[in-house]
Amino acid sequence: MYKNKLLLLSLTLLIISLPAREVFAIEDQVIEKDRTTQNRAQEQDVNDLPSKSVIAHQDLQNNELSLNELRSIFSLRARQWPDGTPITVFVLRDEHEVHRQFLLKTLKMLPHQLRRQWDRYIYSGIGQGPIVVESPEEMLSKVKSTPGGIGYIEGGVSDGPVHMLSIR
Repeated sequence: MYKNKLLLLSLTLLIISLPAREVFAIEDQVIEKDRTTQNRAQEQDVNDLPSKSVIAHQDLQNNELSLNELRSIFSLRARQWPDGTPITVFVLRDEHEVHRQFLLKTLKMLPHQLRRQWDRYIYSGIGQGPIVVESPEEMLSKVKSTPGGIGYIEGGVSDGPVHMLSIR
């Protein structure tokens, strides 16, 4: 009698678990589809936003930088311009939408990737991190007043003491 109860219990559990597996598999497919749709929407949002302009102090001789040069500047690996002027990097806070979009669209990096490079640079004792500013207006004024300064703003600028850099 005991063996029959065990067999009956095993068969019952097996019958119950088979439909549950199918339900969970369907739920996983729905969740994956939602993630894919959400990722596509985020990519479209990034591409629909206005471009971010890289700005530099007027004394800078270069008018264009490659993407790799720009990445090395903002990741703090490049420390001086070709003429020997020290590079001073200005960035907005990590939470600022312009900062996030600049990293995603212009540098083609995720915010945490750049933050990790900055932290490694700072905590290894190699140097200091970028100078964090609170607003695009402050970014513009700091880049204007700092020889060797570089930063970014949304849109363009027609101000004399800074000039926009093109990215090749």
